[in-house]
Amino acid sequence: MTYTQEDMPWTIEGVTPDIIVNPHAIPSRMTIGQLIECIMGKVAAHMGKEGDATPFTDVTVDNISKALHKCGYQMRGFERMYNGHTGRPLTAMIFLGPTYYQRLKHMVDDKIHSRGRGPVQILTRQPAEGRSRDGGLRFGEMERDCMIAHGAANF
Repeated sequence: MTYTQEDMPWTIEGVTPDIIVNPHAIPSRMTIGQLIECIMGKVAAHMGKEGDATPFTDVTVDNISKALHKCGYQMRGFERMYNGHTGRPLTAMIFLGPTYYQRLKHMVDDKIHSRGRGPVQILTRQPAEGRSRDGGLRFGEMERDCMIAHGAANF
């Protein structure tokens, strides 16, 4: 989803997020370090210093949280945000902070592939392999189960 700057939620300081990440993405992708980087980045940005998280330093979540609290923020990085449409405060506190994020080169438009009919192997009569050969799609048990769950009778 894409929103304009005016429609994004904002903090009392006027900060609006560039990216909103689904919180379920953190444990499922095992990127817990990104949360620590986020609160460390908030402390470093507020103090105007670089954050040093190299090995053998005394950087712990508790130390970072105490430094964040000294800067006037909640210890774990949560902030009150306001709805961009109504201006009312959101019911939940939001975890917010600077973090490094990059867009990967691989995009779905480059990878998408479909096939109705096409070349088959002479011996086995199975579809050819690969997108470059207009080959068939691999359809495993889990994909089959998804189609059944969604009520797709024909595929």
